[in-house]
Amino acid sequence: MIYPIDAYDKHGLLKPSTMLWLCWLFSAKGWVVFVMAGASREQGAQVLEILYPLRDNLYLAMLLGLPALIYMWMAGYRHKNKKLINFVWLHGKGILLLSYTTDCVLQMYQLMLTHGAFSWTRAVSLLLTFWLGGYLLRSSRVRNTFADKPVER
Repeated sequence: MIYPIDAYDKHGLLKPSTMLWLCWLFSAKGWVVFVMAGASREQGAQVLEILYPLRDNLYLAMLLGLPALIYMWMAGYRHKNKKLINFVWLHGKGILLLSYTTDCVLQMYQLMLTHGAFSWTRAVSLLLTFWLGGYLLRSSRVRNTFADKPVER
């Protein structure tokens, strides 16, 4: 597929789309909440208590968000043509889909533990997980972004 010239960086690699960046940020939501709680010192414990009543869920969210953080970092370094970075980058779509699937299963498990009790936070999170996971699965731009690798020099 051919993309506009501004879709490529100065090294000729396809830049991650805005939607892919949103997928990464949503996947790293545990880290975002952790940083927000740390930044708001007095209310930090309250924020964590509202969004992650069980501390273990925060740790799982941070673990599942780690691949997204790594890919955000790697987006700027993949032009260096390092074998490890290229190998990990080429498997990015599968790794992110695995992370989203695991997150979805854990959210469904939490829903079962609460006997289906409605919570807006849980509902929006589950909906976004399904929607963004579907985007990762079906997007040709995501597939082409992760298939793109630098030219050997």
